[in-house]
Amino acid sequence: MSFTWPTFLWLLLLPPLLVWGLWRMGRRREQTAKVFADMHLLASVVRQPPKAHVRWPLALQLLALALLLLAAARPVASSPLLVNQAAVVIVVDTSASMQAPDLTPSRLEAAKAVAREFVKLAPTTTQIGLVSFSDNASALVLPTTDRQKVLDGIARLKASFNTSIASGIVTAVRILPGRKNLKPPAELLPSNLAQGDPLQIQPDLPQSSKADFPPGSIMLLSDGAANISSNPGLPTLTALDIAARFAKDNGVKIYTFPLGREGGTVVQLDGQSYFVPFEPRNLERIAQDTGGKNVYPPNDDALKAVFKELGTVLRWQFTRLEVSSLLSALAIVLMLIGAGLNLRWQRRVV
Repeated sequence: MSFTWPTFLWLLLLPPLLVWGLWRMGRRREQTAKVFADMHLLASVVRQPPKAHVRWPLALQLLALALLLLAAARPVASSPLLVNQAAVVIVVDTSASMQAPDLTPSRLEAAKAVAREFVKLAPTTTQIGLVSFSDNASALVLPTTDRQKVLDGIARLKASFNTSIASGIVTAVRILPGRKNLKPPAELLPSNLAQGDPLQIQPDLPQSSKADFPPGSIMLLSDGAANISSNPGLPTLTALDIAARFAKDNGVKIYTFPLGREGGTVVQLDGQSYFVPFEPRNLERIAQDTGGKNVYPPNDDALKAVFKELGTVLRWQFTRLEVSSLLSALAIVLMLIGAGLNLRWQRRVV
């Protein structure tokens, strides 16, 4: 325990001094009575209450005074509190395939609706971030409890070009609390960087074990159709496996939400027809590899169950709290008890 105003601790000398003063007054009263009164008649004239009836209320009042003086020093204690440490990054696929209308009005709009619903239902203490990905990933909102900032980021999402799910996963892992010093997997870097381009590769930083990381999860909204990798020489499925392993190794579970209809669909873009695939099995595999869950089809009951699991991760955390108010409240209770005992035993409040 520490104190904001430790100088006030000197005031704790007052209760012992007060006890000594009361003892001296009692002794002087006894000596005066011996001088001016007949001791044989004193007991029949002056009624002395039992010592316990005097000492107990006095002790409670002195203890209350000591607590109030201690509270004046503003003590601060480290107390274990049950805190929601959940942090979730919403990762939204903004590739061209998300314009497919097999979900009304499109896959991207359906993804936005799911993301907004999670923001609405998640506890206010849940930290939520936002990442979008197409050719590359962009961290739009770092994990925060500011819901409006996240909703504004969701509203700005627009469809772009290709799909690099692995980039979205790696970026989301690195913006989760406690993981900013993580380096992306070397296999996912372009070949010139993987070989050690001194202008681009970051120096080695100390890595933490999975147990050291705060809780973190990813909510991946995509149609699962990955067609490029940040390393052009790496097959896309291999890149997904590497990204999933990166998340798992750093204590991050991925909850996947496949958006689309079985068999894919045809979409008109710039006057031409394109077949747009739907590959939920890629997302299911990512969820299984990281210990998360795959939500398909995303009906209301399934979404609410996963949202509850994602948004609440309770952990005991030592938090520094000022306990002056607690000590003051306890002092008031002791004073009231002491006054009540005085009223009951001596018919007065001293």
